[in-house]
Amino acid sequence: MRKTLIAAVALVAMTAAFAAVAAGGTGSAKQHVRIDIKGADPFAFVLKPTSRGGVQPDVGTATFCCWSSWDVIRAGAKVEVTNPRLTLGGQSGRLTIRERIEWTPLPDGWSVFTGTWKVVGGVRDYAGFSGHGRVAGAWAPETDPNRALRLRLSGFLEPK
Repeated sequence: MRKTLIAAVALVAMTAAFAAVAAGGTGSAKQHVRIDIKGADPFAFVLKPTSRGGVQPDVGTATFCCWSSWDVIRAGAKVEVTNPRLTLGGQSGRLTIRERIEWTPLPDGWSVFTGTWKVVGGVRDYAGFSGHGRVAGAWAPETDPNRALRLRLSGFLEPK
């Protein structure tokens, strides 16, 4: 289990490093943000801007719905791919995101995943924003009574 958590933390750190390098060369209105989601359903989120811009910090609940699932082969191994719609409902409004996630099951029941995300809608303070980035995380086994999820989205938001 400790190795699983270390692997998950390493994935999250790699995602953050990727986004930080990408942020270095932008001169537009793009604002780098980090969104952390954790817990069990209902999930909690924290949105934290990590550069200057119009997006303010926010907290609230995160819900997932409306996805399909299919398998692909990566390096000879079957990988499950899903595309959930993520809705963040916070103090600043509602932000709707579509993810594309590739899941890797681990022998002890944990799953780790990486993927991409893209803003598909927003209400109130999030109206008119676009954005995209990378996602990484880990989910506890189904046998875990708390079934905790740890997920980080790292990328950019900008006004359209």
